[in-house]
Amino acid sequence: MAKSIKTLAVVGASARACASSALRAGYQVVAADLFADADLQQACAATRITGYPDALADWLAAAECDAWMYTGALENHPDLISRMAKLRPLLGNGGAALRAVRSPLILEPVLRDAGLSFPETVDSANRLPLDSSWLCKTYRGAGGSGVWLLNGAAALQRAEREQSVFQRFVGGVSAAAVLVCSSSGGQLFGVTRQLVGDARAGAKPWHYAGSLGPLPVGKEVESQLATLADLLSQRFQLRGLAGVDLVIANNRAWVLEINPRYSASVEVIERFTSRSAIAEHVAACTGKAAVKAAEATSAACGKVVLFAKRDVTITPAFHQWALPQASVDMEQCRLADVPEAGHQLSSGQPVLTVFASSLPQDLDGEFGKRIAEVEKRLYAGRK
Repeated sequence: MAKSIKTLAVVGASARACASSALRAGYQVVAADLFADADLQQACAATRITGYPDALADWLAAAECDAWMYTGALENHPDLISRMAKLRPLLGNGGAALRAVRSPLILEPVLRDAGLSFPETVDSANRLPLDSSWLCKTYRGAGGSGVWLLNGAAALQRAEREQSVFQRFVGGVSAAAVLVCSSSGGQLFGVTRQLVGDARAGAKPWHYAGSLGPLPVGKEVESQLATLADLLSQRFQLRGLAGVDLVIANNRAWVLEINPRYSASVEVIERFTSRSAIAEHVAACTGKAAVKAAEATSAACGKVVLFAKRDVTITPAFHQWALPQASVDMEQCRLADVPEAGHQLSSGQPVLTVFASSLPQDLDGEFGKRIAEVEKRLYAGRK
């Protein structure tokens, strides 16, 4: 990829976080996603895609850009990625790499041979107990949408309908690691704690609801993640950013899933390290020298995805209050993914993203206050 990259196209279900990182890195950005929220349109040229995901190919063919990259959950569409990679230079991982690294049945033996931990995974529920000790996973969703407990006949029937695999449940701290993979090996970008099924945010069980960081994991886990980064770089030929869903227990990092793209926790890590994820992603994908890592700060920060707790329509007053709090500048950004006025949300749909930073012991309370303020205005005048 010899051509200098000035304009970067960002596509996915939600492009805002990745597009903001690219803008901070100095790129011009064009974006396409399912929402084209107000703050994304405010930051760059953004298109709402109605025929998602297939219509993204037509959009990219017409887009003026030097290269493109994808966010979640396009990793579930390797054929589409391969097709789009023929239209414009791809900064990231193509269809072949996605098919390998997204398959838990391929990942499990490779990671275990490398001394890493991966839960027992099988493709049949034959003789498995229906006692919640196993999970059903489709590996076709994002943010936990394709995960449920194998806890009865109904769960088993759903698993059969959706052609799921079955993974032994591992208890511990839900976390996410972000790695940077390159031809010279991989490095750890950062680790956050994941909020999963958070009732305060209105999230459903197993659904991703936010990230908090930094998460101290200790030298043993850091060493395991460094080994994983090198393995993904060399064995699976991944390039650029890769998100890893984890459970951390007894100084072991249990790898649950690899998301080889800009993932949800990246922008939180950018906040507490002052590192540029897109600068490192582009360097890794183009074979340039690695970007020197910055040290994490002592402050804690995070984001919470707020879900609608009942059907609601975004009022002009709410929109006008929220949009000025959204910014590409991380220090100024308190809210993000702001819907347009008049947008109708059903119960359970994401409303917007709330950010906070403080001393670690005060972060939970800060989020409580901010969520309460958003919901007071969101549901104002409604019983």
